[in-house]
Amino acid sequence: MMKSISMKVNPLYSDMDMSIQFHFEFSKGDCKVGEAMVSTYPLNGEVTYRKSQGGLSAKQEKCAVIDHFEVVQDLTKPCMTKLTHFLNVIGMKEIHSGYDLQLEATN
Repeated sequence: MMKSISMKVNPLYSDMDMSIQFHFEFSKGDCKVGEAMVSTYPLNGEVTYRKSQGGLSAKQEKCAVIDHFEVVQDLTKPCMTKLTHFLNVIGMKEIHSGYDLQLEATN
């Protein structure tokens, strides 16, 4: 089921709150089945240091906040799985919901 859903990612930069935002579009075949908006933020100045070939590198830990998630009801779970997998791959340490997912799903 998850392979039949494609996900398009459009990164955006927000000057207002100095965050990187991602707009996701989910589709199945030629039909759009939903979209989501996610903002990313640094986590309280947490920095991880690691040794690399070029010396010591620093990486700031980040979290993601799902600001908007609207998907056709029966595809909610596979789309959310794709979304969270992407966020984990790009290194989000934490993923939070900016709203109640259950409340929006019932409206």
